[in-house]
Amino acid sequence: MFRGFFVFLFFVISSYSYEWKYDLGFDFYLDNLEESLPYWDTRTIYGVRLAPEVGIAFDEHQSLMFGGYAIQNMGEQKFPTKANISIYYSAIGEKFSSYFGIFPRKHSIAHYPLSFFRNDFYFFNPNINGLMFQYKSGDTSKIANGYAEFIFDWYGGNLSKRLDEFMLLASSQYNFLNDYLFVGGNFLMYHFKNDEYLSKDGSNGDTYLMDRIYYNLYVGSSLKTLMPYMQEAYIKFGTLSSLERKRRLSTGLDPFYNGLGYQLDIGAQYKGFGVKNSYYFGKPQMKYFSEYGEDFYSGLPFYQGTKYDRADFYYEYKNDILSARFSIIFHFVNNTIANQEMLTLTLDTHKLFKMLKTTSE
Repeated sequence: MFRGFFVFLFFVISSYSYEWKYDLGFDFYLDNLEESLPYWDTRTIYGVRLAPEVGIAFDEHQSLMFGGYAIQNMGEQKFPTKANISIYYSAIGEKFSSYFGIFPRKHSIAHYPLSFFRNDFYFFNPNINGLMFQYKSGDTSKIANGYAEFIFDWYGGNLSKRLDEFMLLASSQYNFLNDYLFVGGNFLMYHFKNDEYLSKDGSNGDTYLMDRIYYNLYVGSSLKTLMPYMQEAYIKFGTLSSLERKRRLSTGLDPFYNGLGYQLDIGAQYKGFGVKNSYYFGKPQMKYFSEYGEDFYSGLPFYQGTKYDRADFYYEYKNDILSARFSIIFHFVNNTIANQEMLTLTLDTHKLFKMLKTTSE
């Protein structure tokens, strides 16, 4: 059977013009958090990630890729700290793109709020298991332009035990009037059916499923057209909310906890130097964080507060090969003032290899 499959695959590929694709994928992550109790344990993360890939690009728009990633936390004797494979097919067009299989999260074009996913989640969970569809208008000269994205990620579970864990993600943004006005939204739904993990609440298996829904609807304005010398200049306001409930064998559905909240974001960047500020106010998010912790909740735990202000001062450097960013971040939550220092480095090794090849010729 496998022989027939590979013969068929060879026949399909040979009918197209194709080229080899390869990437090493190097990421460095340093994150130090202090004075964050009682909302989040202090910690220092210091690690590197390699994500090699090799594959075939055919018909200019389609690719079949194989690879994986290995993460190593500095100082740990176990190697690797975490690892997994990637294998996926992609079809990328002028406006529509699609991915199928186990593929790197870096191909996502959306920008999800930190209440959905924090920075270390992206570093330690670089793959999506499932499918992704994307649309980009591609023509910024039109009255309206923007993007839309949908992701189905079956990130966990055990079929033999009838455990299933998946998330649905959707995001869209459209810009109007030379970007002076933009509107958008983000949506995340977790379906978590795992009575073994959910028994941490002391239910001894009675809690068998957790529903979590996050939504973010916003309106904003970009001032880059007014100030073309700025790399970033924007203001944004919208709802940042969640719904959570448990399903129990004994009593059925719990009522939804409605974590209704709002957030104001402003940001500016000039010659690499930038500042961003986010102010959240409303009901606490992450209703069951004290029971399940940061491994269960992927967003910033500071959203457990009714008022949360995040001030990010950073310097960012980018060229064709390297992207580097150093940030000093302050978190103000009720009477808590936490500080965080973060350094990230990403090398585009595919472009690096192509540049070295061109130089040697």
